[in-house]
Amino acid sequence: MSVTVPSVSTALPSEDIARNRSLSWTGLLWPFFMIVAFVGVPFFLLLRVSFARRDPAFYQGSGWTTDAYAGLIEPVVLHGLTFSIVLALTVATISILIAFPATYFIAGMRRKTQIAWLIGFLTTLALSEVLITFAWQIILSKRVGISNIAVFLGLLDRPVSLTPSFAGVVGCLVYVVIPFNVMTIYPGLSRMDRSYIEAASTLGAKPYQAFFNILLPLMRRPIATAYLTSVVVTIGAYVAPLVLGGPANWTIGVIIGEVAVSAQNLPQAAAIAVLLMAVTGALILMIGRIGGKGYTS
Repeated sequence: MSVTVPSVSTALPSEDIARNRSLSWTGLLWPFFMIVAFVGVPFFLLLRVSFARRDPAFYQGSGWTTDAYAGLIEPVVLHGLTFSIVLALTVATISILIAFPATYFIAGMRRKTQIAWLIGFLTTLALSEVLITFAWQIILSKRVGISNIAVFLGLLDRPVSLTPSFAGVVGCLVYVVIPFNVMTIYPGLSRMDRSYIEAASTLGAKPYQAFFNILLPLMRRPIATAYLTSVVVTIGAYVAPLVLGGPANWTIGVIIGEVAVSAQNLPQAAAIAVLLMAVTGALILMIGRIGGKGYTS
């Protein structure tokens, strides 16, 4: 005697499918509105002000004109933009050279030790850039700075102030971005199978060959991401160049502030900010393309 088991359909009714689609679209509305509110609207206002005419009666300007963009070819703007790019690339390069080996050794430690190091880096991220900059100003000062240690070691004859200087600005910004680099590189290094390095050594590869031929290609994407983060954070730096550097070490961010506040020319400052965003976007595309497809698993 055969028993017929009625088939049970697992397909959702059309009403449930429509409801699920409606919920998915509703879930996307909130992020969309947040992006529009915090990115789209400010950028539109910035763009609108950049096309305004400088008007003493209205701080944000009035009317429509392209005069502000004509001022982008002024030497002070071009120098500030060039210096900002050089500073950002210098800081990013130095920070990666420091952060990558440090992160590699941290990833090879015991789990509890790794957590302790990561908590330490996360703690530094809680510090304000203003606080860090003024701490570096004290470190580089003549009275109680590191030059006194150099005098004690016989490297200098007398204490000197190490600010304003390009090196002081670079040192402060490197300190600021290294925690970002470590936190960006660590996930890839912690998940990487180190048997690749051991296999290369077994096959006769020297340590530097395994580093350049195995480790770096696998970590190309995380390194590019960390490098890009450093560039984005430092290209518009304001506090460190203003406090630790002189007019020759002013970034485009400082120039924007001076034009907007001291010169009372908000349309010109907005146009320079649009230029900075365009240059930053170009650097993001270039560095992202160079990064390629590194280790992602």
